[in-house]
Amino acid sequence: MEITSRKIEELAPNADAAKNGRDLVAKNKFSNLKIDADKTLIWGECAGSGKNPYYVSADFVELSNPVFRCNCPSRQFPCKHGIGLLYAYEKALPFAVDSIPQDISDKRNKIEKKQEKKTQEKETLKEKAETPKKINKAAIIKKIEAQLSGIETAKKILINITQNGLSTIDSKEKKNLQVQIKELGNYYIPGIQTAFNDLLLELDEVKKEEYTLVIDQVNFISALLKKATDYLNARKEDPEQAPEINSAIEEQIGTIWKLTDLIPLKLYEEDAAVLQLSFKSYNNEARKEFVDEGAWLNLKTGKIYKTKNYRPYKAVKYIKEDNSISEVLQLKELYIYPGEPNPRIRWEAEARTDRALTPSDITSIHTYAAANYAELIKTVKNIIKNPLMDKNPLVLLQLHKASLYGNNMVIEDSNGNKITLADPPDESLSTTIILRQLLPPNPAGMSLLALITNNIQTGLITAQPLTIVTTTKLIKLLY
Repeated sequence: MEITSRKIEELAPNADAAKNGRDLVAKNKFSNLKIDADKTLIWGECAGSGKNPYYVSADFVELSNPVFRCNCPSRQFPCKHGIGLLYAYEKALPFAVDSIPQDISDKRNKIEKKQEKKTQEKETLKEKAETPKKINKAAIIKKIEAQLSGIETAKKILINITQNGLSTIDSKEKKNLQVQIKELGNYYIPGIQTAFNDLLLELDEVKKEEYTLVIDQVNFISALLKKATDYLNARKEDPEQAPEINSAIEEQIGTIWKLTDLIPLKLYEEDAAVLQLSFKSYNNEARKEFVDEGAWLNLKTGKIYKTKNYRPYKAVKYIKEDNSISEVLQLKELYIYPGEPNPRIRWEAEARTDRALTPSDITSIHTYAAANYAELIKTVKNIIKNPLMDKNPLVLLQLHKASLYGNNMVIEDSNGNKITLADPPDESLSTTIILRQLLPPNPAGMSLLALITNNIQTGLITAQPLTIVTTTKLIKLLY
């Protein structure tokens, strides 16, 4: 059981919980600290505001998925007492060796039985994936009809917006639109509802009659409504038809995928190895939530994925923040959501083990990086032509040369093809400026993870640098 400051920060639900946990140790709030002989469990008491201390434990019987228990009333998980207990261990406070309490032993047995049942269910699902699935046609058709009805309402909203003119939408009209958009929540199309909320936010950002981004969002919604209508009508005609997995249309409409939904569609890999190449957190006002987003490389296939952890404003205190990770994750099962070019992925904590990055991993990264920028840009252009595809795909590039062209940094491949590096207009941190301090003029042998941006006004395709991969390590510019 290795407990470091960094590991504790990863386990803490947020920075405040980590700070509060450290403060408990600094104020000597812990007593009667114990550890089992196998060093898989620590427990003790923590003084609170009442006369009786809280009983808190941290169970590391599964190293990658520790279980915290505390009898305090906090809804935060793990609570500050659990985090404080880890800091007490990390600070080398004395822990007396003792036998595992019976109540924790009983809880361990219950968890073990649940895991066995879960594993059996997964195996059963995999077996069923090979046989025809029984479908409740009536339920599917009923839901689709509701969705199509909601889409017709959405089309009317969009027509009113475009026919009346974007410049005529004042504060009163925005309030009316907000009411109409809220009603879309009754039709099982939350993705479409979010797209309209994004449109209202773009309208709020309009300055000097510049409506380019607003028009782009209108075009996206228009394409989404058309695609969704055709897609749902086809599914209504044939309810047994499998969901589309080569695009994100289901999620764009509003489907929330469960892992048990992905297994029959064979959207998973066994014994996968993934490495986080980049990480950032941002505020999504349209969805009213914070988003922690990671960029990941599949070390076996070279595919670049994303992870997204959503933390709604109302529950942000109780949902654990994701964090930057430097280790390679070995996963028993990796689940892949439908969509391109960088599908979302997910795994279960108990199926994860961590290992250090090796020279072989670095070699694999460079092998997967694109050597020909011209071919890559051609592929990217085909992606962004589709209004429903991600306009900012993640790409991995081999580096040959780097130079300044005016005020811009330009990278070049071995064939002389060039890509301009630039930050997106709404990016507060300039990673291109950071890169200038780190990247040598002759970066041959290095690779770069970048986020592609297509400037609608100029038509110029640029790349925002996110991570440099040298011959020995990763340097994350965002983390």
